[in-house]
Amino acid sequence: MQGYAPILIIAIALLTGMYLIQSRVTARVDYQCGECEHRFSLTPLMATIAPHRMGSKWVRCPHCGARTWASPVPKA
Repeated sequence: MQGYAPILIIAIALLTGMYLIQSRVTARVDYQCGECEHRFSLTPLMATIAPHRMGSKWVRCPHCGARTWASPVPKA
């Protein structure tokens, strides 16, 4: 178990860094559903753990319930 300690520390540091970045991003952007075009916010934790590609997040829309790639849009 002692050999895994550095890897665990690095993983925790990376996740913490990603969370801090996402908390700043989610303060500035909402996401728009790819199916119904409903705009919604993500929590920093959800934005950190959701699969993503080029800014879009694979999440469930709270309005229509579809799992889709949600695109970032600036908050109004």
